[in-house]
Amino acid sequence: MSTHPVRQSFNRAASVYEASARLQQQVADQLIQDMHAALPSNFTGHILDAGCGTGYCLHQLQRTYPDATLLGVDFAEAMLEQYSSASDALAINGDLEHLPLANASIDLYMSSLAWQWCHVGHALDEAMRVLKPGAHLWLTTLVDGTFHEMASAFRSAELSPAAHLLAMPQETTVRDAFQQSGMPLITARCQPVTTWHADFNTLRHSIRGVGANRLPSAQQAPLDRAARSRLIEAYEALRSPRGLPLTYNVLTIHAQHN
Repeated sequence: MSTHPVRQSFNRAASVYEASARLQQQVADQLIQDMHAALPSNFTGHILDAGCGTGYCLHQLQRTYPDATLLGVDFAEAMLEQYSSASDALAINGDLEHLPLANASIDLYMSSLAWQWCHVGHALDEAMRVLKPGAHLWLTTLVDGTFHEMASAFRSAELSPAAHLLAMPQETTVRDAFQQSGMPLITARCQPVTTWHADFNTLRHSIRGVGANRLPSAQQAPLDRAARSRLIEAYEALRSPRGLPLTYNVLTIHAQHN
């Protein structure tokens, strides 16, 4: 399992993930807040955190739903090793496209910023398989428009964004997958979330720190010094008083299994 390139990327990032994950925590907090507005605090069902990482959401969920049974699944072994054993949740090494869970065993499926690393249709099929009839799904995922500043800087530096940046799914692709699955959307909203960085190295480190540094091709050559200088110069043109911007385009979905 450890040869999967995305898994390797997250395994390498595990030890510094928490320090670099402010954006992820912000998005997760909002998702849990949305869930809490729709669920009673005495919810006692089985909750799955799909792509649980180091367990941030599991700890939040344990405080919010102390009577629920919590399960977390993540395919990066090193991420799970960072997970605190103080929690009552069960953390399982597994793939969101092949969940190691029984059919119709989950009352609530949540996933925060993990599906962008998956085939949307396969992850959705597995979510539907493990959800009980009438159960709910809450999801955030990154979509096209994420890192648009980086893409713009690459183009200004006469470099190909596609050769150096991961392609995120289109928002319409995710919405269409739900419509075609027969699992209707209750709500869906897409909003940009911008982080600010003191310099280019800090900005790039924030991407690496959450494992989001895999290139489309393992054979892609790194930038030479001249190209990197052009890229940094182009990105510096985007600087504001708050620093260098990096935007994540976050799609939030709430759906219910028939």
